[in-house]
Amino acid sequence: MPAIWSLDTPAPGPALNPAAVSALIDCASAPPSAARLLRAIHAVVPVEYLSLVSLQRDTPELIEGSSRHTHERDVVAECFAIYRRSYWRSDAVMRLADRVARGPARDVAVLHCRADELPVAGWRNEIYKRERLTERFTLLHAPTPGAVQAIHLYRDERQGLFRPDEIQQLLGLAPLLRQAHQASLASQAVAADRDAQVAQARRKLLRLLPALSPREAEVVARIASGLSADGIAADLDVAPSTVVTLRKRAYAKLAEAGLPADRLRLARWLA
Repeated sequence: MPAIWSLDTPAPGPALNPAAVSALIDCASAPPSAARLLRAIHAVVPVEYLSLVSLQRDTPELIEGSSRHTHERDVVAECFAIYRRSYWRSDAVMRLADRVARGPARDVAVLHCRADELPVAGWRNEIYKRERLTERFTLLHAPTPGAVQAIHLYRDERQGLFRPDEIQQLLGLAPLLRQAHQASLASQAVAADRDAQVAQARRKLLRLLPALSPREAEVVARIASGLSADGIAADLDVAPSTVVTLRKRAYAKLAEAGLPADRLRLARWLA
């Protein structure tokens, strides 16, 4: 029978791997990435595949998948398509997700299931047997009420079954992994809001001051949105010195037209 745990603090066990903690902190400061999460977890326990799945609308949606080894095909996407077509209603994860959806955001539920514990033979044969998967370790959390996120970890025959000490290490990592994933989801939302703000500011600038070049408008829109010169340079893939030059030219054109030509006034004007 699959094993289930509910955690809001690290489970007792060995100290967390410093490399994994550092990698998860990096994950927290950027939009969600299956590859980054997989690297962080692999520093603690070998895992072959990782998939990020959203369960917000009762049916699962694959957000992204990653694998440790290079494959000629997208194994995660192929397997998920089969799972979503035929087997997700038989998955204990869905029942557990209902409970997680009603719980506090700090909680993380964990389900560990071996291939031979799956309730449907077709599921075992079409996915686990075909890809030589041995088991799945799933972490569920709800950043907002009803918006359940699943992090699935899979091992194959090369890695064998999780040892008891490896399960304890994953349980110890689970609350930190939940925090990192929730922070990265929040970062993604902030980035999306900022992108929309930049696009709106750029359109307004070009409408009110056609003398600005498209690149100058891109820089000024990002200045008004609070980005530094280095941040703008990274965003536009140019050198910081180029940003400074574009800013200088844009400010001169804005001042000549009697429009705001400094960060604070631009932010208020373009809001």
